[in-house]
Amino acid sequence: MYSPALPLTGWIFDTYPTSGGMVVWIVDAEGKSHRLVDPFQPSFYAAGPVAALRQLAADLSRMRLAAPVGMTRRQEFWTGEPRDVLEFILLDPEQQPALLRQLAVPRPGITLYDCDLAPALTYCHVRKIFPLAKVTVLQTGVGGRGSGVGGGGQTFRSPAPSPRPLAPDAAELRYQVEGSAWDLEYPEPPLRLMALTGQGDEQGRGAPLGKLRSLTISCDGETTTLDEGDPETLLAELNRLIRRFDPHVIITDWGDAFLVPALLGLARRTDTPLEFDREVVRRRIRSAGRSYFSYGRVVYQAPSYPFFGRWHLDSRNSFILKETELAGLLELSRLSKVPVQKMARASPGSAISMMQLDRALTDGILIPWKKGEPERWKTAWDLLVADKGGLVYQPITGLYEGVAEIDFASMYPAMMVHHNISPETVDCACCPDNAAPEIGYSTCRRREGLVTRTLRPILLRRQALKRLRGVSIGPARERYDHRQTALKWILVTCFGYLGYKNARFGRIEAHETVTAYAREKLLTARALAEACGFRVLHAIVDSMWIQKAGATEAEIRDLCRAIREAVGIDINLEGIYKWVSFLPSRVNPALSVANRYLGAFRSGELKLRGIDLRRSDTPPLIAEAQQRMVEILAQADDLAGFAARIPTVLEVFVEYAWRLREGQVRLTDLTIKRTVSKEAGEYKTNSQIGLASRQMADRGVAVHPGERVRYVITDADAPNAEARVRAIPFLAPDTPYDTGKYLELLCRAAETLLWHHGYDCGRLLRILAERGVGVSRSVP
Repeated sequence: MYSPALPLTGWIFDTYPTSGGMVVWIVDAEGKSHRLVDPFQPSFYAAGPVAALRQLAADLSRMRLAAPVGMTRRQEFWTGEPRDVLEFILLDPEQQPALLRQLAVPRPGITLYDCDLAPALTYCHVRKIFPLAKVTVLQTGVGGRGSGVGGGGQTFRSPAPSPRPLAPDAAELRYQVEGSAWDLEYPEPPLRLMALTGQGDEQGRGAPLGKLRSLTISCDGETTTLDEGDPETLLAELNRLIRRFDPHVIITDWGDAFLVPALLGLARRTDTPLEFDREVVRRRIRSAGRSYFSYGRVVYQAPSYPFFGRWHLDSRNSFILKETELAGLLELSRLSKVPVQKMARASPGSAISMMQLDRALTDGILIPWKKGEPERWKTAWDLLVADKGGLVYQPITGLYEGVAEIDFASMYPAMMVHHNISPETVDCACCPDNAAPEIGYSTCRRREGLVTRTLRPILLRRQALKRLRGVSIGPARERYDHRQTALKWILVTCFGYLGYKNARFGRIEAHETVTAYAREKLLTARALAEACGFRVLHAIVDSMWIQKAGATEAEIRDLCRAIREAVGIDINLEGIYKWVSFLPSRVNPALSVANRYLGAFRSGELKLRGIDLRRSDTPPLIAEAQQRMVEILAQADDLAGFAARIPTVLEVFVEYAWRLREGQVRLTDLTIKRTVSKEAGEYKTNSQIGLASRQMADRGVAVHPGERVRYVITDADAPNAEARVRAIPFLAPDTPYDTGKYLELLCRAAETLLWHHGYDCGRLLRILAERGVGVSRSVP
């Protein structure tokens, strides 16, 4: 393979393990890709009795997985004190999984550190680089690290040589880095993008189903569509276009779940190598991903198909890419030292976790392999006091005008920095007088916490990016917005990781300390608002909705300044509503619901929470109808204007009801999309989602827990359960739909908007009857 001449200037494009070291891809200023191999053996550490350490060193050396270097001192996370540990080097980064399998064998008295860190992270840390860094690559004559070096009075020698030892004169790479990962402005490599979209037999559960029928390729303004008829021709043309355009980034739609495995299957059947990768790679086709339970719901993650020497970004398998586009993805990759393809498929929480690990490495802190800090013992009363979460005032149900919304800025992460809340600083013995309100946990004043050190620069960076967004226009403004949004998402997740039971740097007492301070600050904010004559209509964790007759914007901003001075956290005016509607519970209309409201700001922006068009299981036609009705009401400047527009809203309501009654809708616009929580055979009742899942399974289409099924209600009350719904892949042009059921959904959408003016579903149905919109059970 081509070996580039050094020195070489360009951008760090990708890094991943290879035998004996790391592959590093560099993209130069002309867009040419260069593959380098850097000898690299990451370190890890073990603590314990000398005899146990000797046995561990002998075992790992005999297995040719790792070699002991010698005793050294590193900082222990919880105490902050230095600890004597035995340093090892992993002889081959590719063998890390095998090493972890051996280390998982119980060894009494041994504590392990740093052993499972991603090789890309440790490589970037040791070489002082980061993804997308602009560098000049040099080469040194420094050799790899050997075994048998004594230290601290103990010598640990390897009884067997490494099968792939680094020669004393092995040439390691050295980098001269331009700038820092934290620079607000930075040069970007000249990347060429190619988009691939595949069509299957059916467009069923989101991802195409069945065989690949056609492939659309777009690059540099050119679009080519290839039919599957002759697989060899399709693959040959795809390879030709890849060679011609030589893209750095291939963006797909459903690439991980459908397109790439489908193309790999064609390549295998026709014995035609695909040229997605820049180096020869043997691939295994995986059709099933994994389902897992997270925050009360089942989530499905498709299998991953990264490319080697290029990036494969699946727009349907990347939350970060969807929410922040490429600019936000690159922002998080640079800061977290996670390679771009891996970052694209990871959660924002993974980014903040990797940033904490990187900070720990920088500060010389030992990173425990498995969390060993248990939750401290609590009495039932202690648990009742501490385990409360954020403070929520149930809204006063009604329709209001002139309401202001004020929000704390990044409240939880800002408090974690302001009060130095980190697992190792909470409930310290040295600062008992610095106690959190109500629960009494102290926070350390002498030692700054790891979480605090990680979050502070992120908060400052997001503020700077928001300022730059405010003074920019066009594409520059969008780019700054995507970057600050990416940081917003990792700040949102950082609090949850404090209490996550398996988080390396997690501790429930730190989590409880944050919520205790949050409750106090919201109570203080409410008291100050009421003292200034405002009525608090609603408050939830970090936001308040306040109202005062005749209050000016300046008066509200003065209140924000007073709250900021009292609690030490920024609070800002989100906006003043022309009107806002706090809605009751659908189950019990006598009760209000904290997260179900809608309103129109004076700026023209809408804020919608918990209503039909925000729900993923609302049929597109119903969401469209509600959107049109909301837009009419958004034109109102006050409550009188709201009431005056109700007749126009009702006209839209009747229009959509007529369309349903007369069959003037597409079946796909009636699709209900819901997430499967179990395997099809595990549904014991004939629920709609269970019926649709079984229809898919009976026809050989696997739907995994966490995936979504899409179906149309054909006859909700049919005696034959199988006739009640029809899964989307099996719709026919003459498939009927249940008019009455969809009219009921339409009525509920209108009721949500007009509830406070007395329009419930019963009244809305009477209006339809008066207009001659009768209800038949189904429409063909």
